Amino acid sequence: MNVHEEEMTMKKNKNLFYIILAISVLVIVGISYNLESNDLAVIRNLDKELILQKIEQGKEFLFRAMHENEHGFYKKYDALEDNFGNRLHTVYSASIIYTFLYINDFEKDERILEQVSDWGNFLISMQNENKEDKRYGAFHYSYYLDSKEKEKKFVVGTSALSIFTLLRLYDLTGESKYLESAKLAGDWLTTMQEPDGSMKPYVRYSNWKWVHGTKESLLYNGQVLSSLSKLYGVTGGKKYYDTAEKIAKRFAKKYEEEKGYIEGEYRKKNPISNSWVVMSLMDFYKVNRDDCYKKIIFELSDIILGDQIKETNDLLHYGRWNGAYSTSGTAWISEVMTEMYRFCKEQNKEDCDKYKDAVVMAIRWLIQNTYSEKNTSFLENPERAIGGVFWNEQNKYVRTDSVCHAVNCYTRIMDDLEDGLLISI
Repeated sequence: MNVHEEEMTMKKNKNLFYIILAISVLVIVGISYNLESNDLAVIRNLDKELILQKIEQGKEFLFRAMHENEHGFYKKYDALEDNFGNRLHTVYSASIIYTFLYINDFEKDERILEQVSDWGNFLISMQNENKEDKRYGAFHYSYYLDSKEKEKKFVVGTSALSIFTLLRLYDLTGESKYLESAKLAGDWLTTMQEPDGSMKPYVRYSNWKWVHGTKESLLYNGQVLSSLSKLYGVTGGKKYYDTAEKIAKRFAKKYEEEKGYIEGEYRKKNPISNSWVVMSLMDFYKVNRDDCYKKIIFELSDIILGDQIKETNDLLHYGRWNGAYSTSGTAWISEVMTEMYRFCKEQNKEDCDKYKDAVVMAIRWLIQNTYSEKNTSFLENPERAIGGVFWNEQNKYVRTDSVCHAVNCYTRIMDDLEDGLLISI
């Protein structure tokens, strides 16, 4: 290559460098603009003060999600239309009450204690009380405000999560009606198990007959395993333990076959459903100390940790989990990881901070996807939306379970966080 050719090559390389630099700047500016134009509150610095603020705002949002007369709760808030809809959902009501009790554990709030009785009454009112009905003890899926009718659909997850809340209400108040309601729900759940240990997902009334769902759901299996493990722990009822053990053994068998994520028939392999496997086996391990379950809990948790997005140059997704495209999914995994952090410490394991670190990263992403004073000016009713965790950057409605899982995670991890800056990007 002669001198002239070298000069030309150097000039081309220099021009190429400037082109690449210009494109990089445009990409960075574009990402920044995209974050702002999608009404995300970009979070570069996270500390405990900000998390405390989000606990308070989340609590107030959940209070607004309550129907004032019925004392049940809505599933969804359409922030763009300023509308909660015309249905109250049992499972979301149970979840929100459960979250309020976590908030009250964290910081006493008299308003919560004043409302507990009304909330509990609504929850129990959604239980099927017809002793002649095969669905006796199950919880109706929803309540239509217009017609004042209860939906003729009974989902095992609805009854399972209602048991979670009923046992907490019983522990708080000592009132036997909550325990009796939980036992009735547990009795019904034991009738919904298949011989292989899986759960029939639901039964609903359709075309003048009752129809059972047939697909296996890891999420519902996990919810039932957790609830019946808790119920056995309180009552000692053998049928609850036997049903729970069949699910636990099924999970263990599937895990040993797959040596990783396991799969149901509703969703492909994903970290959300497998987080339910982890959580439910933790609950079962409290009543069955078989080390095979502990082994799965830690191995599967590490696989889930590996799916978290950790590239700090990707503010839009940093802290979210691959395979979890909504705030509900990432918030739920974060809630499970807070329990994993506690479980790890209880088992005297090393490197427990990896669970806490994952939760902190996820909290940054969740707060970025939460309505605040900074990102609600385009809404019809900005104040009503504040504290609501919207679905994702494309869909701005709020699912109340996103708020519940996020606040559960915040309240459960707060006392273990250091003072000062937790993340700076």
